[in-house]
Amino acid sequence: MALHRFSRASYGFHRYFQPSIAVLSIPWNQQNPSSSSTHHSILNNNPSQTSSSRPSNSIQDFEKLYSRYFIHSSSPKIGHLGLQQYLYFSTLGNSEPKNEPKSSWIDLYLPQRVRPYAHLARLHNAIGTWLLAWPCMWSITLAASPGSIPDVKMMALFGCGALLLRGAGCTINDLLDRDIDVKVERTRLRPIASGVLTPFQGLCFLGFQLLLGLGILLQLNNFSRVLGASSLLLVFSYPLMKRLTFWPQAFLGLTFNWGALLGWAAIKGSLDPAVVLPLYLSGVFWTLVYDTIYAHQVLNFIELSSEMGS
Repeated sequence: MALHRFSRASYGFHRYFQPSIAVLSIPWNQQNPSSSSTHHSILNNNPSQTSSSRPSNSIQDFEKLYSRYFIHSSSPKIGHLGLQQYLYFSTLGNSEPKNEPKSSWIDLYLPQRVRPYAHLARLHNAIGTWLLAWPCMWSITLAASPGSIPDVKMMALFGCGALLLRGAGCTINDLLDRDIDVKVERTRLRPIASGVLTPFQGLCFLGFQLLLGLGILLQLNNFSRVLGASSLLLVFSYPLMKRLTFWPQAFLGLTFNWGALLGWAAIKGSLDPAVVLPLYLSGVFWTLVYDTIYAHQVLNFIELSSEMGS
């Protein structure tokens, strides 16, 4: 029997899979039916652990991460972060990973080093950016002078701001929830939870996004600068609401629709409660609806994954 080397895993993968990395040995001569059995050895502190528990999942997780961040790269090797660990794979059918992640434009077109940060900001899923940008666009449109088109430059600035603020919010969420994400099937392959990015790298990326957002905010009037900066309190506290209340989507509505106030202020230099408050409150209730639907979709996904896993 001989070991077939699959690839080198970087330090990030080694750090995540260290508790139970499975080394699967496969027959060197596949033509010999008598040698078709596969032997498993577990590299952890529990020799009694069987191959049907964590190791197969670790190999599947590694292959998913490998296909997401490295399969489209022209680099001859994976490891570039330091300590390297060899992983091995089995050719048996039951060791094939299930539910392979779908390749997005991030995996196809962005450089290898940039991909984890793009996934961290959820750039592959633009719906969150649109949901954050629409209240801004509504408010800017209402603030336009009668008979004239909305300020295109201001709408472009708010669009870029929505992209950056949404990415910053996702980064904060993943930093705070990293210990929980590793235990959930749907989230355990996120860059920080899987170890592809360290928390320090996540913090640096968060600072970079906020710095770019500050550059956009400084182009607005003084009243809008103060109003926009005050929204950071909501952005940073929203991920914690899941731990404090059964209504986190209500707090999400307060956060995501802040642009209904800020867009008007950016054009007028002040707030008109008779206009912006109904718009803001309607946006909050709108968020309650779509985020509750999303929560039920996630619940159905978790239940379906549990049934398939059993």
